[in-house]
This record gives sequence, structure tokens and C-alpha cells, in this order.
Amino acid sequence: MAESERLLAVLVTGSGSGIGAAICRRLARPGVGILVHALSNEAGCRRVAAEVEEAGGHALVVLGDLSRPDTGAMLVERAVAAFGGLDQLIANAGFPDRAPFGKLARERLDYVFDVVTGGFFEMTTAALPYLRKATCGRVVAISTHNVHVYRTDYPWYPASATAKAGLEAMSKTLAMQLAPSNVTVNVIAPGLIEKEAGTEQFLSPEEWQGFREKVPLGRIGTPDDVAGVVQFLCSRAADYITGQVIHVNGGLFM
Repeated sequence: MAESERLLAVLVTGSGSGIGAAICRRLARPGVGILVHALSNEAGCRRVAAEVEEAGGHALVVLGDLSRPDTGAMLVERAVAAFGGLDQLIANAGFPDRAPFGKLARERLDYVFDVVTGGFFEMTTAALPYLRKATCGRVVAISTHNVHVYRTDYPWYPASATAKAGLEAMSKTLAMQLAPSNVTVNVIAPGLIEKEAGTEQFLSPEEWQGFREKVPLGRIGTPDDVAGVVQFLCSRAADYITGQVIHVNGGLFM
């Protein structure tokens, strides 16, 4: 297949539900191939893949544990094999961990870092030669507002926030390295985002209500609020934006 004829290839991690699934739906269109990934949520990934194909795109479902050092490269290789290259990488995989110091085990801390920061490192390292050849090369990393908010009236996430802070620093360095190839690298730090029904809830209903009242826009965000910004950053309209951390949080803790 000639370069001009192949699909625009996109890899979205953690996309069986929530923000990742919404990103896949936003990016799906004819001429686009999306690798839909999750740790183990095959049913969710297959639902998302069906939506991608209904929108005219192509989809491939691949499961894998990003804490393993071979998984990131494997995902890149599978995308390249299926779609002929890799143009855009959306690193969304991650999870909140509220264990405080004294209860947070070193093994758990290592696992969170392996998934979030290590997985990003493995994927981007494997993707470098393909991104440099992309006509619209993009890397978007999904961080969290917990990297930036430390208050007595708000929950803390020592392991997750620290791993995502590393993700932000790594993304800025990668933005500098890929700028000569016209590949942009940006970070989105979502605020409070609704969870899909049936997925694990890390806040109680009372906590959700209390935090909702703190958001200036008066509501909790949706996965599509974040996905819309990803869609923009992946478009040609965002050619001159790189190395940025964009907060999508309704004005929370401005």
C-alpha cells in the first residue's frame, strides 16, 4: 500500500470505556484506523471498535498489560502491522490510587509507575520512527488534575499523581525532541470526570456531590469533554501547539 493510500493510524490506550472510548469515537471516520486497547476489558473494547467501524473507520482490538516492558512496543507493532504505520498515539491508560503514605506499598507504587510512565516510555520509544514519518504526527498524554491540586478539602492520590507528573515531564521532553519532525506532543489534565455505569467508582456519591459544588461551571465533566480537546490537538488546526498541559476541568481550583 502506498503511503498516500494507507490509513491514518491511531493508537489509544485504556480505551475500553470512559475517556479512552470517547476519544476513539471522536477520532473515528473513514480513512482512519484505530487500535483499541485495554488491560482486560475485551467486551468494552469490542463495543468501541464496533462504534469506530459504524463511523466508517477501521478498528483493531488488542489487550495488554502496560506494566510489562514488552507491551508498549507490542501495541505499536500491532498498529503498524494492521494500518501500515503509526501517526497518532493517545496515552490514556491509568487509574487512581488513593492509598496514603503508610498504607501505599512499594510494589503498588512500582506497578502504577510501570503502567503510566513506563508504558508511555515503551510506546513512544517504539513509535519514534513512525511518528517522524507521519504527515500529522501527534502524541497526546492524558494526565490528571491531581498532579496540580493539593488541598485539605480534596482527596490525594500519591502514587497516581506522582506517576502522572512523570508523564507530564516526559511529554515535554518528547515535545522538544520531536519538534524538528513537526510532531506535536501535548498533555491534557482532566478535572472531575463522570464514570460510566458499571465501572469502578473511586469517590462516593456524597463526595461527587460535594466536588460538583466546587466546579465554577456547575457540573462534573464528561469523557467527551476531554475527547473533544484530544480531537482538536490531533487536527491540523493544532499544528502550532506543542509541549503544553491543557486543563479540562470546568474552572476547578483556578
